[in-house]
Amino acid sequence: MTKTRVLVLDPIHADGLAMLAARDDIALTHLPAPEEDDILAHMAVAEALLLRGRHLSRQAFERAANLRLISRHGVGCDNLDLDAFRARNVRVAISADANWLSVAEHTLALMFAAAKALHAGDRAVRDGNWAVRDALGTREIAGSDVLVIGFGRIGRAVAERCATLGARVSVHDPAIAETPPFAAAPSLPDAMAAADFITLHVPRLPETLGLIGADLLARLRPGAILVNTARGGIVDEAAVLHALDHGPLARYATDVLADEPPGAGDPLLSRSDVILTPHSAAMTAEAARRMATGAAQNILDFLDGRLAPEMTVV
Repeated sequence: MTKTRVLVLDPIHADGLAMLAARDDIALTHLPAPEEDDILAHMAVAEALLLRGRHLSRQAFERAANLRLISRHGVGCDNLDLDAFRARNVRVAISADANWLSVAEHTLALMFAAAKALHAGDRAVRDGNWAVRDALGTREIAGSDVLVIGFGRIGRAVAERCATLGARVSVHDPAIAETPPFAAAPSLPDAMAAADFITLHVPRLPETLGLIGADLLARLRPGAILVNTARGGIVDEAAVLHALDHGPLARYATDVLADEPPGAGDPLLSRSDVILTPHSAAMTAEAARRMATGAAQNILDFLDGRLAPEMTVV
């Protein structure tokens, strides 16, 4: 029997690996901590690649003459040149329904952390500064105006949860004309000016790079909070620093950065008005399993000729 060579890079949940290993028609190679030479050697023969967030070298893809499918462990594809794979007739699949709940919950966690200044309060208690409680500048989400930018699975889940908390929710998504039961905000500048909380849920694309820049940040209400669980680069970090220093932005809470991991001198690291997490929103135990099994299932479905359209990017 001729077997399809499947390459898995970096650690994934054991259940995903088990799904691939159980198939008699698959020759599975898992490289949990690969060096570049190992990647190059195995990419030369791989027909299907299960890929997390790693950015592979151009040389690795140039060697992949037999590659027919890339199955992403998650939904973001900013580590892939989709046009190049489309030209080569290489399919790209995503685990579209695997991590939306975890990211939505993480978004709410960052919103609460910023609204309640949890990071500053924790640090003050440890430093013996109990009196800081009168100067934390906390606020409620209930009764506030929340702008959700991007209305896919994650954006919708965040909007629903914010509404349940008692917030007034509006949605900006140029690709969607109507966003019931939430008010659609066709003008992003006007929507930014009317928001207390802004939360981002758009993919990193050429048209979204630098989307949240100095002009939009200057329109915010005084004391506004910006939350980013989308991708680094969508927010102009230099503009955020300026808006934090000079107003009107009060706090920036983000799971993603333009440079990941950040360098030791990154100015965001030293800010008390910035809350950072290590691109971990999707990495709950439950989502990690769903991403692994979903990515594995996409490979099996591709081999069986029934890859679902909603899981297909290219």
